[in-house]
Amino acid sequence: MKVLHTTACLVLAALIASCANEEPAPLPNLRPDLPGSVETHIRGIAHSGSIEGNYDWEFSYTDGRLTGAKGILYNPTSHEVEYTSRLTYTPDNVTIANSGNLLMEVMLDGNNCVEYLTVNKDEYHFFYADGRIIAWEKTLKDINFGAEALHARGTIEYKDGDIALITYSENNDDPTYYHCTPSSLYNTNGLLPETLSKQMGCFGFEHLYYAGLMGKATKHLVHIIQIDYPEEAKREDYQIQFNYFVNKEEQTELCTYNINGQAASVNYYY
Repeated sequence: MKVLHTTACLVLAALIASCANEEPAPLPNLRPDLPGSVETHIRGIAHSGSIEGNYDWEFSYTDGRLTGAKGILYNPTSHEVEYTSRLTYTPDNVTIANSGNLLMEVMLDGNNCVEYLTVNKDEYHFFYADGRIIAWEKTLKDINFGAEALHARGTIEYKDGDIALITYSENNDDPTYYHCTPSSLYNTNGLLPETLSKQMGCFGFEHLYYAGLMGKATKHLVHIIQIDYPEEAKREDYQIQFNYFVNKEEQTELCTYNINGQAASVNYYY
């Protein structure tokens, strides 16, 4: 009996030692929730017409994650920018490798949204509530993505899941107000509102939003934006109205609008 007891103890000790030496199972890599509510992800955005300062994009995906992007600044007024970006996911972060001299590093919050972003020496801070971006601030020490304001900030207010008001200012000037009215069309593809990338703080790296790293999409597509300038800007307030065309799968394929009498359009590809 003593021999049996000793043998059992040795077996139990071996099992404990074996379990102690086993490596813990590796954690799965991040899988951000993409902004669209359909399985077919957006693969291209192309602008045309009399508009300036917008990025065209081409996206590629691997295993349900956005892993590649090519951005081209459409009809720029000053800095010509074109670059490619590769996203690699780890269990607790994402690394981004860009072409050219754009060194981009991100720090994610507890909900896997970009909280802090640097592009070379430029710094961006983002704040969220209920999964949506509500405020941001940037300080530029380099000039990247065609941007020129050395300092800018914005706050975003929502109503029932849709953007109601963006308050945007540059270089401590009085703010410009962007009042948004939603359409009746659901934003099934998770599209960013056109003409508002700069005001939402993601101009030039919209691909991070489409990768699911910058909060949830609006519930509906934006129908009207009313822009109210401060008096010191000496610019007339104006309004943009958007028209959308969807396919039989209810995917948004085309957006058309006018800015000061100049026609513009955006095509979306899936």
